[in-house]
Amino acid sequence: MRITSTLLLILPTVLSAQVNDLCSSVTPDALAVGNTIVWTGDNTGATIDDDYVAGTPFANSGIPAVWHAFTTTACTDITIDYCGSDASWNEFWNALLLTCPGSNSFIPTPQYNYTECPNGNGTMHFLSVPAGTYYYPVWTEDPGGIGPYTINVTAVDCGGSTAVNDNCGSVTADALAIGGAITLSGDVTFATSTGDFAAGSPYSGAPVVWHAFTTTECAKVTLSYCGLDPAWTNSLGFFARDCPASDLVLFSSYNNTDCVDGNRTYIFNQLAAGTYYVPVLLDPNDNANGPYDLLLQAEACPTAPTYSDFCSQVQYQSLAVGASLNLIGDNSNATATGDFVVGSPFAGAPVVWHGITVTECANISVAYCGLDPVWDNTFGFLAVECPVASPILFTTFNNTDCAEGNRTYFFNNVQPGDYLIPVVRDEANNAVGPYTLVVAATSCPVVPPANNDCTNVTAEALDIGAPLTFSGDNTNATSTGDFVAGSPFVAAPVLWHAFTTTECVDLVLAYCGQAPIWGNTLGFLTSSCPGDALVYYSSTNTTACNDGNTTYFFDDLPAGTYYVPVLRDAANGAIGPYSINVTAENCLFLAVDAMARPAISIRPNPSNGDFFIENVPTPGMELVVMDATGRVVHRDRTSVSGIVPLALAGRLAPGPYLVVLSNDRVRIEQRFHVR
Repeated sequence: MRITSTLLLILPTVLSAQVNDLCSSVTPDALAVGNTIVWTGDNTGATIDDDYVAGTPFANSGIPAVWHAFTTTACTDITIDYCGSDASWNEFWNALLLTCPGSNSFIPTPQYNYTECPNGNGTMHFLSVPAGTYYYPVWTEDPGGIGPYTINVTAVDCGGSTAVNDNCGSVTADALAIGGAITLSGDVTFATSTGDFAAGSPYSGAPVVWHAFTTTECAKVTLSYCGLDPAWTNSLGFFARDCPASDLVLFSSYNNTDCVDGNRTYIFNQLAAGTYYVPVLLDPNDNANGPYDLLLQAEACPTAPTYSDFCSQVQYQSLAVGASLNLIGDNSNATATGDFVVGSPFAGAPVVWHGITVTECANISVAYCGLDPVWDNTFGFLAVECPVASPILFTTFNNTDCAEGNRTYFFNNVQPGDYLIPVVRDEANNAVGPYTLVVAATSCPVVPPANNDCTNVTAEALDIGAPLTFSGDNTNATSTGDFVAGSPFVAAPVLWHAFTTTECVDLVLAYCGQAPIWGNTLGFLTSSCPGDALVYYSSTNTTACNDGNTTYFFDDLPAGTYYVPVLRDAANGAIGPYSINVTAENCLFLAVDAMARPAISIRPNPSNGDFFIENVPTPGMELVVMDATGRVVHRDRTSVSGIVPLALAGRLAPGPYLVVLSNDRVRIEQRFHVR
């Protein structure tokens, strides 16, 4: 019986009240771990007077009750069953109340069933109940809950009522062979939802137990709930590829007819080889509770042709990096219809087609090994459109990788996408009949761009009124050789550009247009390679770019050659293709600042993150702390001159840092180390 705030029953006239009609008259029984107490009584004539606080779900139900209570001194799993009562007793309150009279303070049972009692009466399980006193109302409901009763209350240690395979991480996968079957047996009574599904999963609150199986080839898998009585009207129709579950494989179809008793059967077509986790749901409201036996069966996936005479009819097969495919076919009846555009040098060639899909950059090989006699004519290209207009020619080929002299083609740096593979029919060169091609994929080598090293960069002339645009892609940037040893930026992965000015300039360096916004960039230039002599920005903002990207301003930049570092920081969106605009204007102030740049010092150095900056020249200076990658980890403004304390203990990881003080007249930096 579920608790509901809308339940209202019309009661018969009460004849008499019981001794335990009021919870206040009940003396709680001591319930020790490992013990059972037995409550007997008769709730005939019970009243609802003073049973519940007005307005609570129990009071609103209008159901009279008699009372019992127990006290525990330790955390326990509690079982309450009506097995000793008359077999007609099938209605009951499924909650423990914490107060007398009963209020909204109660513990509902997460699990109850009508299967554990041989006579079909109800059983409730309350898990991890804290030490304390609890009141239990024995309600009156005619028929199904009135008259003499015997109730058993048992306590075991907390956690003692857990399912054997409640956590997917503890499950060992069974081998499921084609043509074979596995019986998955268990008891879902004490299932929990702890650790079953990944955070954010729509099933994260579902209490389940788990099984797992492994197939070594493509299979059609059937999961059947036949034989469960009463029929389970709720179950989960998916497998999971991982634990905790996030990568789910949903059923292809299901029915309630294969099982003559109305239980459910799930069918999973074309299930790829691998290991899969099977969840078994606990849902007492839909009879999904108690012991179970499920049948798991596997059939071979139907063999489908992997080739087609028309490129428009090709079914693409996934080709993973590090894997291979056997492309099996027969080109005896190949035609040339609709394969190539008019005017193509291949127009008129009779071919059959295969299709592959790659999801990352790959080096692909196509090998004709094993064909006898040797095929002396084959097509060494891939295609991405149908009919084919612009074939992608092989990078290299040889006749030596196949021991008998057949050909192997290699296609380097094939980008993610769908590709067609042609198999030409040419009887004059033995290229006819059944065949098997082996297509394999390996990872594209990660090759940083040339400007990953500042020594490979050629400086471009930057003239007044003639902006430069620096474009590139920093995805594969590394930190090797970018900065001198000891630099706080030595670990920063960057690409480089460079420019040369022949006169003093005011420089604007703008990251406008990066989408999404680059949340971390380096606000300095360097006049050396590897980076050592750093020239920091005079000011910066995120308003000059309408999209919120950063613009740096360098005032009174002397004539010379400067290197521009472009930082890779995927965590802050600073990765991928980019375009940076650099503009030069005449220096507005050619006179040297009369104020000499002061030196600051940091004490103690190294420190735990709490330190003092000494010799701060003036209040109101911007104070920035950057880590070894150039990321700003703290920003502030000085309120005094002289000695400025900075308390960052616990906020900075061990390593080198740079503190920068700046205003419109001067910029000062000093390195320090956190131990």
